[in-house]
Amino acid sequence: MSISEYLSSIRGAIERIDTYGFTESIIFQEEIRAGKQAIIRAEIVLVDGSRLIIREYIGSKYGIEKLSYAYQYQDREGVLIFRYDNAAHKPKLEMAEHKHSPDGIIVATPPDSHSADENTGGR
Repeated sequence: MSISEYLSSIRGAIERIDTYGFTESIIFQEEIRAGKQAIIRAEIVLVDGSRLIIREYIGSKYGIEKLSYAYQYQDREGVLIFRYDNAAHKPKLEMAEHKHSPDGIIVATPPDSHSADENTGGR
């Protein structure tokens, strides 16, 4: 998958959320950089006032690689519901990929949007 195809798939996923009528507003920014890299930033405010904030720093020299990412979901007051990220922690975690929740931090990989597409027939 090329970086252009990847960015298109992210845009498409966000557009589906909007098409279904779940969004109040969407801010989406993408920046393609030299060296086959890209940055994606999105903030999606849902109709209930909750927010999904997406940040990815992508490398695509040898295929799509998420060099850095964070996917945060918070309620209308800004209280964290969950955040998946691969930021370094001290003390160091078992894996870089982990999930924050009100209950703490656990090792976890983020849900895969492509798996969700397979389970819904691409809808």
